Amino acid sequence: MCVNGAHIPQQSLVELSEDLLDNHSMYQHIRTTRRKLYQEVWSTPVRILSREYGISDVGLAKICKRNEIPRPPRGYWARVQSGQKIDKTPLPNGDKDWEIRVHSNSDYRDVSESAHTIVQKAPLPKLPKRFVVPEKLEDPHPLIKRSAEILQSSRPEDTGLVIPAKEGCLNIRVSRDNIPRALRIMDALIKALENLSFEVSNPENRTEVRIMDTTLSIGISEKLVRKRLRAQDHDLDRTYYEFGYNLFEEKPVVSGVLYLEIVDTRRPWERSFRRLKWWDTESVRLEDSLKSFISGLIRAAALERAGTPGPEDDVDDE
Repeated sequence: MCVNGAHIPQQSLVELSEDLLDNHSMYQHIRTTRRKLYQEVWSTPVRILSREYGISDVGLAKICKRNEIPRPPRGYWARVQSGQKIDKTPLPNGDKDWEIRVHSNSDYRDVSESAHTIVQKAPLPKLPKRFVVPEKLEDPHPLIKRSAEILQSSRPEDTGLVIPAKEGCLNIRVSRDNIPRALRIMDALIKALENLSFEVSNPENRTEVRIMDTTLSIGISEKLVRKRLRAQDHDLDRTYYEFGYNLFEEKPVVSGVLYLEIVDTRRPWERSFRRLKWWDTESVRLEDSLKSFISGLIRAAALERAGTPGPEDDVDDE
């Protein structure tokens, strides 16, 4: 090809275009790998991940398609949010990896960068290495004392969860056997938050935390699982026949597994932060996750304060 009468090899033209992008103040290159991007796509919604790369969600979807990186199907994040464990689509030719260069636009990165700046500049106290949850509830916080009275006088629903019978209770949804444990965890959490100068309130049976002029709702709940039960025998005296009768039926019941959560009713791609739930696990009890939960609250508040851009063009997760 000729430019101003001079012949420039194709390789040089490619390098020239990349240099122009590198030198443009609005753009920069972000390097990643095929395997790393695959892991990120399956751990973070595309709408959020794309902003971290400084491109649109449509652009990130095209990069995945071009590099044969499968993405979660439609409805995946809603199912994950409900507690379901879903297998990832394997990476085709997973033994093959290569570098991927993303032309990042600073306009898309403004939210992530401003949130990072807020976290860095906010006058936040240093968190201790560990928050201790006592084995016995002693000198409970007034909100805990009030909630305990309400929960003890409330009845469980069919699932086994005790639903507060009147207002004034914190957002606690657990079985009767787990009420003492949930109260101890929430008592330690509220006291820790107030010691960090964060305000905790209880409007209309919600539990709200005020951090950096941002209000977040939190709660503690017990996971429900589906239990297979033997269906009741048919009533031969009734006047209709039930098609599709099954000898067994499934019913949601309490599991004994507790989790703390940031309550956010928005759809996953509309949120400015990622993690919402901290679970009991075989290796880590919920009592030992308070520091991680509080750190998550601080980050969520920073991201909310930075602002969340409106939804972009819809992307079908194939």
